[in-house]
Amino acid sequence: MDNSIEYAEFEWVKKMIMCNFKNLKINHIMPLGEGWMSRAYLINHEIVFRFPKEKDGSIDTEKEIKALPSLKKHISLKIPEFIYCGKQDNGYPFVGYRLLPGVPMDEQLFCSLPSETKDKIAHQIAEFMDQISSFCVEQAKNLNIPETNFYQYYLENFNEVKKKAFTKINQDMQTYIAFRFETYLEDKNHFRYSPKLLHADLSMDHLLFDLKRQEITGIIDFGDMKIGDPDYEYLYLLEECGETFTKKVMELREEENVQHKDEKLSFFLTADNVALLLEGLNRNDREMFEEAVELIQCEMNTNHKG
Repeated sequence: MDNSIEYAEFEWVKKMIMCNFKNLKINHIMPLGEGWMSRAYLINHEIVFRFPKEKDGSIDTEKEIKALPSLKKHISLKIPEFIYCGKQDNGYPFVGYRLLPGVPMDEQLFCSLPSETKDKIAHQIAEFMDQISSFCVEQAKNLNIPETNFYQYYLENFNEVKKKAFTKINQDMQTYIAFRFETYLEDKNHFRYSPKLLHADLSMDHLLFDLKRQEITGIIDFGDMKIGDPDYEYLYLLEECGETFTKKVMELREEENVQHKDEKLSFFLTADNVALLLEGLNRNDREMFEEAVELIQCEMNTNHKG
């Protein structure tokens, strides 16, 4: 990053924090990362401040502010505990919490772990999934966590991709996407589930790992929380940790009808790539769009070989 831009950014962060929390003296700022929805900074080596960049990120942050204190009582692993809740000059909220122990998991780290450590992590994730899914759905609704009608949601996704993306991809890809969505939407068994509370974004970088103790210490980024199909919770585990690990977590949770879940998860993977395709178009981000096309083409090639 250009030094002048970084300086201006840090000055803005300081200003926002000092305007909201006059007694907090800032001695050090370090950028932690940036996603679609928000930017995060480490202040004084101990407090993470997260700033939503747009309306969707703001909504997600408000959701966490309201729900995490209640959820914390049900989760064994550490989760963010907001000790600072402020307002940016654009009206969006921002939050601060004490840095949780551990480093974000990534593919290289996960692949390097011995099988016994992966088994330990599988047990921890299975326990977390049991704990969050057992949280009272009515209480979650009272905390303004939205319920997703999976049929309606994916029907709308399908209509949107047909309208916005089909003219920009080849005929084979159009046929493939249509087949995947129609197969999922036409099977009524896919929608015979008991809605549960979901973290809904259990990607590797949201799992904090203690390198010394070789275990998960915490889980972050609950902004995507929703009530819906409990099978969806396995999506990013399958995508990033692989089939063997995901099956292990399912086995530990004594899941039934695993083949049926596999079919749904296979579709959720396709739909996730289609969501990236749409995001690229909606943001006019050519690189994101091309990445999504490549992922879908790779999926088509794999399924064709299978």
